Amino acid sequence: MSTYKVIDNQMAQALLIKRRQQSMTLADMAKETNVTRDILSQIERGKKQVVQDRVFGSLISWLSKED
Repeated sequence: MSTYKVIDNQMAQALLIKRRQQSMTLADMAKETNVTRDILSQIERGKKQVVQDRVFGSLISWLSKED
């Protein structure tokens, strides 16, 4: 059984900012996070806020990773 988490606007903005700072495409980010490009796009545009735990955890890990 899947559980879900909410991605707030602050987290969505942080994802977008980090992706742009690293000059990554959504496809690049999708490969690194194992989250589909479509879902990432929806998150960045504020169209999707509720995601599975696995997706949330992957995005948090990606955000906290030092580059």
